[in-house]
Amino acid sequence: MIRNRTTFFLLLLMMVAACKPYELMHYDVLRPATISIPPHIASVVLVNNAFPFNPDDAHIAHVVGEEVRLDTIRIDSFSTVVLGHLKAELDMRRFFDTVYIDTTHYNPTASGRPYRSLTPTQVDNICKQYKADAVLALAAAEYGTNVLVEDMEFEYFSTMAVNAVIFWRMYDGYSYEQVYSDVHRDTLYWSGAGEEINASVAGFPSMSEATIETGQYLGTSYVDQIVPYWEAVARKVYTSGSAQFVNAAEWLNNDNRFEAEKLWGFIFEHGNSREKGRAANNIALSMEARGELKLAMEWAYKSYQAFEMKSQMGSYEERESSKKLYLDMVRRYRDQKKLNEQLGVEL
Repeated sequence: MIRNRTTFFLLLLMMVAACKPYELMHYDVLRPATISIPPHIASVVLVNNAFPFNPDDAHIAHVVGEEVRLDTIRIDSFSTVVLGHLKAELDMRRFFDTVYIDTTHYNPTASGRPYRSLTPTQVDNICKQYKADAVLALAAAEYGTNVLVEDMEFEYFSTMAVNAVIFWRMYDGYSYEQVYSDVHRDTLYWSGAGEEINASVAGFPSMSEATIETGQYLGTSYVDQIVPYWEAVARKVYTSGSAQFVNAAEWLNNDNRFEAEKLWGFIFEHGNSREKGRAANNIALSMEARGELKLAMEWAYKSYQAFEMKSQMGSYEERESSKKLYLDMVRRYRDQKKLNEQLGVEL
């Protein structure tokens, strides 16, 4: 009897899933970088201008309430690792025409000092040597490890956190002035458990390996700060619920969104609140696909209004989905000017 009931509920769930009035469309949208690089900068040289980091308290463990200072691990190649992975990601993105790495260390221990800027002469010489438009300098790189071991009565639970902070400066190769400065920080985590303390940390990488991996990650992830990036999104397209939705879906499948828009417009004019909300949602997505982001934002708001006006006729999921779509369309509309500036598009 229980088996039959289970089969019935599984079939019911499958029927409900099959009756969803929408399909998910997956595609990528272009987001602007956090920092806008002047469009005349087409080639850049990466340089290491970080004073060597050599602290005596960078690696600390807290073992069942007791603080233990771990052996000092100095990673001389940390800055090199960050710059190497930054270059690799920049080369893959192809935002700049050329990206170079200058292997000279411009702020060594013997003659340097922390956070020292490049001089205009240095910027000029570097840009002339590589025939580049700008210098992106790694101005400081700091890192540390924190290991926490907790006694959970039945076992020990351990985490290892490696944090790093990178300070960047970009210099214009023509004016020699600083284009921007920025601080990029992040943390990588590992965790483990075991009946003994040693067993709970046995799966952790060595501190040097973990620090290098963190440097690799920061170099790669920093690119989104200075280069526009693609982000995957999933949008709901309503494809059933009435004959007009089904017919519009067929037009859309045949790559004729204009005919589909006519049917969605008819539904919006003559349907109930839920149908208006769904039709407006679809028109908003069609406007987005056409690059008409202002219209997409306006139609997304109409969808949100329709679902909110008669909330008892629409599900909570639909109301939240329409709100999320509207907010993202507002973001995309506001981002467009910034994107155009970063891509050098004349309005």
